[in-house]
Amino acid sequence: MGNKNSPELTLSFLLMAALCLEASITETIIYYPAEKMNWTEARLFCQKKHTDLVTWDLERFWQDEWLEEVWIGLLRDPEKDSVWKWINLKSGEGVSGDDVSQSSNWADGQQSSYCAVVTDDLMWNSTNCSSTYYFHCSVGNTMQYHKSNLNWYHASQYCQNKTSELATITETNTNSLKKSGWIGLYRKAGKTWSWIGDSASEYRNWAPGQPLTADCASFDPVTKKWHSNACSKELQLACYDDNLVMVNENKTWEDALRHCRDMETPCVDSLRPCIYHHQLLSLQDLSDYGYVRDRLYRATTDEVWTGLRFVGGEWWWVNGQKPEDQGMLPDCPSKWKHCGTMSKYNTDNWIIRDCSERRNFICHRRKILIAVMNDTGYKSKAMSSLLKKLEQPTLGSR
Repeated sequence: MGNKNSPELTLSFLLMAALCLEASITETIIYYPAEKMNWTEARLFCQKKHTDLVTWDLERFWQDEWLEEVWIGLLRDPEKDSVWKWINLKSGEGVSGDDVSQSSNWADGQQSSYCAVVTDDLMWNSTNCSSTYYFHCSVGNTMQYHKSNLNWYHASQYCQNKTSELATITETNTNSLKKSGWIGLYRKAGKTWSWIGDSASEYRNWAPGQPLTADCASFDPVTKKWHSNACSKELQLACYDDNLVMVNENKTWEDALRHCRDMETPCVDSLRPCIYHHQLLSLQDLSDYGYVRDRLYRATTDEVWTGLRFVGGEWWWVNGQKPEDQGMLPDCPSKWKHCGTMSKYNTDNWIIRDCSERRNFICHRRKILIAVMNDTGYKSKAMSSLLKKLEQPTLGSR
């Protein structure tokens, strides 16, 4: 049903929305599930139950009673070992954005690559290249042991200054290793371990459970810092969710409006009785435009319906607010093009379309407290305020 048939129905929807809803503002809530899992399981859990792993600084959200280290959406770039990036929330795959390997949020040395060290049991272990140990240099067919505590990079430079390299271990010289210390094995991009310099050797003597590949990041609430960990490690996790619902069904504008309004569902993870009330998205605050556009990436249509509608000779959002920038919209739109869309591509303005066309749409969700009865039958919250009193996120909002 489009605006060709029922402008009165549309107007009544707009008036009702204006009475019931405040201005729409995108919000982000952080959830801390009690389960422990590896990084891959954690991300799948967040994507299924919420939106994704958290991809920003947690410190301002963290509360003192939460003491568990948690997975966050930060990974080593598989194309470049020294680079760390946030997961790509837009596509749900890979990494994106700037290199954050030099961020002050890292604990000391935690963004480092991994290098091989011989431990006291003469087995090989992978550890942060920024750690300090004694080291072995190759000198011709022999090895020299140096009792200087250096990180792997400085130890390598020391050996080079002595016209040698950190030691390459083969089956023929492995018995020369008598003490713990760095050797010349390090991890390149991806999961390949290689020897420094031009030497080659397929010999390995890894300890059980080694080598680690610390490609995933966690947040430590005690230090308020990021830490690199083996992705197979089991930790708690930090998921985020927002109040946007992308609906991949093709409907007319008014059918999309009805669909959102019919999506009323009980709350989850809430200590107080509440429901989720939905409405076509009103986005008069343009500061949220970029965030919302990224959430449209998985739409199956190039554009999606929003709650923008031309009614009574003016443009309105379905929450009763007028668009912030009227200059982006025509004062007298062409016949039937009275409904607004957003493009999932790099278009920085509203697009007006025929309201009877069918496309995906985006709903806005609000948490509304439900009135409850006490033992005497008295309502603790007046029913008349049901659609006005909105519960704020308990752990912060974006």
